[in-house]
Amino acid sequence: MARLDRHQYLLKFGYDGSLFYGVPNQPGHPTIELALRARLEAATPERARALCFTARTDRGVHAVENYATCWFLPPFDDAVFEAAMSVNRDDGLLSVVAERTGFHTHARNLSVGKWYGYRVRTDGVDDPRAWTIEGSLERGPMEELAAIFIGQHDFSAYCFKSSSQARLKTIVRVDLVWDAAGLTINIEGDGFLRHMVRKMVATLVAVGLGEFELEWAANLLSSASPRGTPMGAPACGLTLMAIRRPSDA
Repeated sequence: MARLDRHQYLLKFGYDGSLFYGVPNQPGHPTIELALRARLEAATPERARALCFTARTDRGVHAVENYATCWFLPPFDDAVFEAAMSVNRDDGLLSVVAERTGFHTHARNLSVGKWYGYRVRTDGVDDPRAWTIEGSLERGPMEELAAIFIGQHDFSAYCFKSSSQARLKTIVRVDLVWDAAGLTINIEGDGFLRHMVRKMVATLVAVGLGEFELEWAANLLSSASPRGTPMGAPACGLTLMAIRRPSDA
């Protein structure tokens, strides 16, 4: 039975994914979980219990907004803890905010959707936060494929081959925002399979470069084939921009 007197916390934070091997712990490697636990330990001598995360991004993927929850036993000084958590530290975590919340709040139940942004550069400039490609992109076929992705589909063709998640996902937005240096691809949906966004981006780019036909990419989506898509786009260009919570719907 849950302790009703516990101090339950919602932690909001971003991070530079280039410094981490993803969110969950991996022996011998820096992870977001390790960094957040270290920050919690620096903020309070009390042990954080039941730490869990809303999004488990992969190695090299950045975030503007992710969430975690944990709780502490009383007595506990909320004001001191909250101030200590928000102090800027050289740990790869960004804009950390700790907010006292109800005991029923759980990180895994916070998301009704996620928004990812992916940066592609075509100007030849190396950018650690983007995928720099050679060649020019044809916008028309890319815009058409982006429209085809919208809606509910079985994305078996657009996920990591070992993914065991339910593969029927609803995409509500695929925006291609062009500028002088390249483009940003914004993809928003109710959920994503492992590597799904990166494979969608890689296919959009392949169609834009003329490496794959638009009809082929569309047929692959409708076939739900587990094979055939290009390798996923590099993780360095991918950023988790926001998590849509039930209150946002």
